[in-house]
Amino acid sequence: MRDDRLLVKRVINNNIVVAEDFKGHEVIAMGKGLGFRKQKDSIIRKNEISKMYSLVEGSNKGYILSLFEQVPFEIVELTQQIIDMASAELEASFNINLLVVLSDHIHFSVTQHRAGVDLPVPVSEEVKRLYKEEYQIGKKALRMINEALDVSLKPDEAASIAFHLITARENSSNQDARRIMQGVNGILKIVEKDIFPMEEDSVAYSRFIIHLKFFMRSVLFDSPKEAGIPAGELLGQLNIGNGEAWNCVDHISEYMRENYDYQLTDEDRLYLTIHVVRLILESRKKH
Repeated sequence: MRDDRLLVKRVINNNIVVAEDFKGHEVIAMGKGLGFRKQKDSIIRKNEISKMYSLVEGSNKGYILSLFEQVPFEIVELTQQIIDMASAELEASFNINLLVVLSDHIHFSVTQHRAGVDLPVPVSEEVKRLYKEEYQIGKKALRMINEALDVSLKPDEAASIAFHLITARENSSNQDARRIMQGVNGILKIVEKDIFPMEEDSVAYSRFIIHLKFFMRSVLFDSPKEAGIPAGELLGQLNIGNGEAWNCVDHISEYMRENYDYQLTDEDRLYLTIHVVRLILESRKKH
């Protein structure tokens, strides 16, 4: 078989087929009218295909094909446009799993909306606050959906779309991402209560958020950490003149112990204190 031709193995609908390339790899191929009047062992050419995904080992093939049979192609195509936009803006690549789950989500949301039901988004505030880049992409995606499908999904839907991008980008389940965000948000509330409302557009805040995401992922999902840098002496030095930050980290320590049964290491305390001190200093410059 020539390199530019594929062999149809199964027609999903008029626009999507399962095909085999010249190396014998199975792929999902999409394109307007691609499956029309095709049958098993028909030939399609690559210039007919708008998007192609490899079905890698371990893919939930049955679920993927079932979804593509149920979700209208206009939604699958629109979802692909959203993913292409997100890939460009985030400089990230996504596999077929995101297309599947996001198509399914958008189809469900639009169907519910047309039936007069708009479901709440449980992680809306956390997404807006902790994942600003993904949230802005979610807002663009929402405009694309409303315009293309002539609907008026509620603004919080942007957070739902962003949430799917987050879990796909971080290679985690929705539940795992939600747990990370809840932990980060809990720590942020402590800092705001102890010290001040933070400047959310500041460099110090952005760095703190990044650190907290890695910290919570480590607490929740990583193996127990080995001793890192010798932080005890540095901590003692940092405590001098930074009592406000030190007390705040004490409260974060209590929160982690009570909610996650986790005891902060000296290294944890060191980095948390450094970030809180930076937040305090940056806030003082602006007030």
